[in-house]
Formats: sequence, structure tokens, C-alpha cells
Amino acid sequence: MARGGKKPRWRLIVAATLVTTACASAPTGPSVLVLPGRGKSDDQFRAEDARCRQRAASELQTTDHGTVTAQGRYDMVYMQCMYAEGNQIPVPGRGWRSPVSGAPATPPSNVPPPPAGAPPPPPVED
Repeated sequence: MARGGKKPRWRLIVAATLVTTACASAPTGPSVLVLPGRGKSDDQFRAEDARCRQRAASELQTTDHGTVTAQGRYDMVYMQCMYAEGNQIPVPGRGWRSPVSGAPATPPSNVPPPPAGAPPPPPVED
């Protein structure tokens, strides 16, 4: 204890810093809902889920920190991976979409058309 029975302020500052940094940890899993695509078994879905979780975790280790939270980056990579595997991703206000079921027949009028050409290939894993 410091003179006069008061604790030094630096102890309070260190304690507050430790509590704050303890909350900022790496994601332990996705915080989004993904459902199996049509015709997928539970075992197949679980295997794809495990692969996509691993991809999302490794992506966090190799990307710079930006304006998106670690959980947000993890969720984006996870959803992209699961969608590419043919699973269903929720679209707020529009139900479910998956590569198997396809997009709605008529998109809303305020949605621009996709760019011409094929999308770039996925990154090569080492």
C-alpha cells in the first residue's frame, strides 16, 4: 500500500488493461447460421464444417487487422467456404440461397447485374 492507505493508480490501470485485453480473443467458431445443402448427409456437412472452420482460423493468422473484427473476418471466410461447398447461407429478408437451389428467378430492381466474366479462382492452399 502507498502512503496514506491509498493503492497506487498504476495497479488499477494494469488491472483494467488486463480485463479489457482478456475480452479481445480469437474467435472459437462461427457466429453465423449455415445449413446443409440439399442431399448432404450429416457426416458430409460436418466434414465441410471442420474444413471451413480450419480455413477461417488460418485466414485470421495470415491477414492484416483491418476495420472488421476478428469474428467478422472469421465469419466471412467461413460463410464463403461453406457456400462454395454447396451449403445454405441465410439472406436476411429473402429466405435461403445455395448454389444447389439457385438464386431467385427475378432479383429486386435495385440490385445491379453481376460483372461480366468468370469469378477469380480460389487461392491455392500450401
